[in-house]
Amino acid sequence: MKLSQFFLQLQLIFLLFIALVAFWQRHRIKKGIKELTRLDEAPLPEPPPHVSIILPVRNEEAHIDDCLASLLAQDYPDFEIVVIDDGSTDATPARLAEWQQRDSRLRVYRIEELPAGWAGKAYALHTGVLLTQGEWLLFTDADTRHAPQTLRRAVAHAIAHRLDLLTLFTDTRLPGAAARLLTAIGATLLAMLATPGEMRDSHQPTRVLAVGQYLLVRRSAYQACGGYSAPELRSTFSDDITLAWYLKRRGCREDIVAERGLVFNDQWTTWKSAWEGMRKSNYGLVASSPLLGVLLGLALILYGLLPPFTLARQLWQGRRRVRQRQRGPLSLLASALATLALFFQVDTKRRFEREYRLPLVWSLTAPVGWATFGLLMLDTTRLVLRGRGATWKGRTAPPQHRAIQPLAFTGHALEGLRPGRSGTGRLSCHAHYLTGLCNGETLSSSLLAAQRLSVPDRAGSRLAALARSTHTQRDSATR
Repeated sequence: MKLSQFFLQLQLIFLLFIALVAFWQRHRIKKGIKELTRLDEAPLPEPPPHVSIILPVRNEEAHIDDCLASLLAQDYPDFEIVVIDDGSTDATPARLAEWQQRDSRLRVYRIEELPAGWAGKAYALHTGVLLTQGEWLLFTDADTRHAPQTLRRAVAHAIAHRLDLLTLFTDTRLPGAAARLLTAIGATLLAMLATPGEMRDSHQPTRVLAVGQYLLVRRSAYQACGGYSAPELRSTFSDDITLAWYLKRRGCREDIVAERGLVFNDQWTTWKSAWEGMRKSNYGLVASSPLLGVLLGLALILYGLLPPFTLARQLWQGRRRVRQRQRGPLSLLASALATLALFFQVDTKRRFEREYRLPLVWSLTAPVGWATFGLLMLDTTRLVLRGRGATWKGRTAPPQHRAIQPLAFTGHALEGLRPGRSGTGRLSCHAHYLTGLCNGETLSSSLLAAQRLSVPDRAGSRLAALARSTHTQRDSATR
């Protein structure tokens, strides 16, 4: 009896923690949705800046026609399109050759061999930047379709708000069961990292969101920070959020907006594409710390399955206990916590899926979704432990740079302990040092010797100064 009481008490502790986390996730999703804004109806300057649209493709014969047709139909007055064919082996090259003959605004460049240490898409985007001269760069994907006014409104919004990076939530269709099960789970995890309001806040440099289907970047800020040629970004499979994180940490202004009817795409139509897509996104997190991947995977499985398992068990034992009048307060508390946690999980998923007009039944799959995502983390860890990288479109991920791995996205947890906010004592100095490590920063030997870890020497500080000077000159010109 004592042993069963111990396990019941342990179960209560887990259920309390799960209920608190589920409540926090619900709060973050509500906050994120509330902070979403739309594009301003701002006028373009005269003359409007030249925009270079960079489109990386690899075996996209099913999508390339619709994508290029929508991009060439943009009502923006001054743009070019550079398509980077990343070694396609299907009919994509033939389709691109036909499109290039139709419109002089379209150029095609083919990559035959990928340099060592580069991820395929990152190298394609880097190559596209080198081949263009636009004042603004638009990175987009081949499985998107764009309304004619999208580019004009996005550029006008970015200029009006003096942004360096603007990203749009796409009007995504979720046709497959895997996408409907997992997309909301991934979005909830992203909301735990940042909300749109936090992304706009320049005082929170590690809080970023980004959607790879639409990234509008100011060339001057991109070049000042090195862009995808930076060692931290060359190998990443998560090219969108890592670019946003890299730029924001160097003083760039960013925003994310949501507006229906501008950019459309179909998200993961099969289980295989969904599994590979999310596995490649998680690979950078797990690659440097397989132990973290194992713990996180098991935690997500427990997070998803313990509440419904508790309710099912209590229901199965309830009849016997009611007959014997032995239903104790701990059992009632376990049922209450499990019900509360399950409600928060389902409601969180529902708040996200309501934006995609999905039926309620998919929101009820929240526990299964969390457990499936946990299995996905364990599968990604399995690849790491076996010395294999995540794969996407026949490419294997290269070794990941440490600056964009787990600690890089948790540096904000120590921001409150920085000197100047909570004193200059020894605790603050060490917290400052730990925050620097978490954010991919370095400390020079002179500062280590002279100041005892009190001030970090940011990697790329010269580039940050250049980016800030660009802002100062632009703001002065605006005034």
